[in-house]
Amino acid sequence: MISNDYSKYNIVQGLIIICLLLLCLNTKAQSKADSIIIKHLEHRDEYSKYIDEYDAQIYIKGNIEVLKKNIMFEFAPDFFYLNKDNDSSFVEAIVDIKYTAPNYFNQEIVALNGYRFNAKDILDRIIPFLNVNIYKQTIFDDQIVIPDRNNIFKYYEFEYINNEELSGYKVHKIQITPKIKSQKLVSGYFYIIDELWTIHKFDLKGRTELSDYRVVTEFGFPLNNFLLPINSTISFNLDLLGNNINTSYYAFFNYASYKLHDTSNDKKVASYDLSKYFTTNNDSILIIRDSSFWKNTRPIPLSDYEETLYETQLRIEKESNSKPKLNRKIRNVSKGIFTPYKKQFGETQLVYSGLLNPLTLSYSKMEGIVYWQQLRLSKGFNNGQTINYNFDVGYSLTKNEIYFDVPISWTFAPSKMGRAHLDFRNSNQTFNSNVIKKIEDMVPDSINLKDFNIDYFKNYNLEIKAQYELTNGLLLEGGVDYNWYVPIEKQTQIDNDNLQDLVEDNYLGFSPIVGLKWTPGQYYRFNGKRKEYLRSRFPTFSIEYARGIKGVFGSNSNYERIELDIQQKISWGLMQSFHYYIGAGWFTNSESVYFANFKNFRRRNIPQSWNDPLGGVFHLLDGDWYNASNSYYQAHIMYESPFALLQLFNGLTNDILQERIYISHLYMPALPSYSELGYSIGNFFGNAGIFFSFNKARLNSIGLKVAFELR
Repeated sequence: MISNDYSKYNIVQGLIIICLLLLCLNTKAQSKADSIIIKHLEHRDEYSKYIDEYDAQIYIKGNIEVLKKNIMFEFAPDFFYLNKDNDSSFVEAIVDIKYTAPNYFNQEIVALNGYRFNAKDILDRIIPFLNVNIYKQTIFDDQIVIPDRNNIFKYYEFEYINNEELSGYKVHKIQITPKIKSQKLVSGYFYIIDELWTIHKFDLKGRTELSDYRVVTEFGFPLNNFLLPINSTISFNLDLLGNNINTSYYAFFNYASYKLHDTSNDKKVASYDLSKYFTTNNDSILIIRDSSFWKNTRPIPLSDYEETLYETQLRIEKESNSKPKLNRKIRNVSKGIFTPYKKQFGETQLVYSGLLNPLTLSYSKMEGIVYWQQLRLSKGFNNGQTINYNFDVGYSLTKNEIYFDVPISWTFAPSKMGRAHLDFRNSNQTFNSNVIKKIEDMVPDSINLKDFNIDYFKNYNLEIKAQYELTNGLLLEGGVDYNWYVPIEKQTQIDNDNLQDLVEDNYLGFSPIVGLKWTPGQYYRFNGKRKEYLRSRFPTFSIEYARGIKGVFGSNSNYERIELDIQQKISWGLMQSFHYYIGAGWFTNSESVYFANFKNFRRRNIPQSWNDPLGGVFHLLDGDWYNASNSYYQAHIMYESPFALLQLFNGLTNDILQERIYISHLYMPALPSYSELGYSIGNFFGNAGIFFSFNKARLNSIGLKVAFELR
């Protein structure tokens, strides 16, 4: 008889052998998959340039199905693309698309059978998945990363699943799994043709904004639209706060023409005008309800389910037009109160942040909690001219102060970047050059601005300025600056005898301004008749000169202000970029009392969220220091990447789109060595960061910043 111990030993030994065999098989599958992926990547550069351009018409049909909803559904913002009049809806569209190598796509919706929100959904969410050159390192309009052979195994692992014969070719099915949870990475399957090492099909899953998505795209075989997408199925699932919505689309490509790569053009000098490479205007979309038109246009018939949805949608639309629903009235009231409000009136657009929108709250170390409001009004004209009115107001709960900025701009020469603007705003409380002289006489290490009690003046600024392009990349700027300084009387005891006398007079400052801004090698495009700058391989240089003139419009200040800077954004690798900004400014030839209010070195009182300008931004610097010297020198660098520090903590990165690392340094006579280090994370919804300030390499303070994006 065999003992129980011996039987248990055999069972354990058998299990170990099975596990080792499975591990070996898995390792072999991974090894085979890796070798196929490497062969594919070796041919990637060749195939990415195989097609120079193509013109196609895409037929898109889709449906939206609300599986579960509650009261929050009625108040969902517009960027969720929901049809709130019906739980299920159908849409179809015809889109003209033009591709130009290496990765430019123009598209225009030429016909739509659905609602306006359907058009926005197609433009914002569907088109990026159809704009695909699968042989580039970034796909889906640079939303997803597929690195080269030197880096791909840092982010993905692969497993061989099986193969099948298709039209005489062996097609390998390879599973792709990300090693890091990130919205910039995908999972799913690649179907790779043996010996050619091209992708026949991909089936990929990922996450965008708050939705999970799946996209399946099939490409043409040799001699049949080789390397071009043939059809695509795209689906989204939104599961949020008790609401569950499924959205699915099918796209069919019909090619009018395509052009293979011509190597003779490789050495030609590229034009800086990239207008033909960018998206056309879709402001006027033709909505067609004629069933016979669509029946004759569809390359594939509707399914029975889609026919039912289509007929139900037409019936509900008629009922909604004849008898508006109560929830629609409530919903319209909620817009502009709890959610952003957007409205298009022909060529006029109105955007309002929402009176009680919780996303209009932000927090920072210096300002505490800030409640802010934004109003945008723009009017376009047929000649390309535009008028824009912006109103920003913010209230700091911590400081009990209101800040406002009311710029009005007029683009009078759109083809030459000709723009004039009038801006009225207030800024942080300030003090004049009498205090600066006292500060300069002291030893920097002994200065404590709080001892001076120096917030003596409120500042109101009116700026009238214009710019005009002299030649591509070179802008001439000029205008006038007018400032009111209103004294603030305080009862706080001041220990410094030299500063006992509070200034009680108003100060006025009038100064003409002239400046130049130059970017060599500036690429641009024309959006209609309006010229827009895009990118350059070179930095941007700028200089501004202002002269305070005494006696003009009551001005009682004489001075000169000079500011100059250099800045650049350098992109490289996988959605990584390096930004730097170096700037300096001086007040000179001062013949009277003046206020050291610089243009490129001042505190931002109203939150600007993720798009804070790089130059002049110190997140933890007290507002008093911005006016404490007649000169400054600043330097900022920022590194931006979807994979920086959080890749060390897998599981935290699923909803993070970008990470940023900041390093900033400031020199002023009153503050010789001030530095900040920062780290922030962000996505489409908002961003948060932590910052550390140092005075002469000694840790000074730590602060947080949280702000939201409004859409």
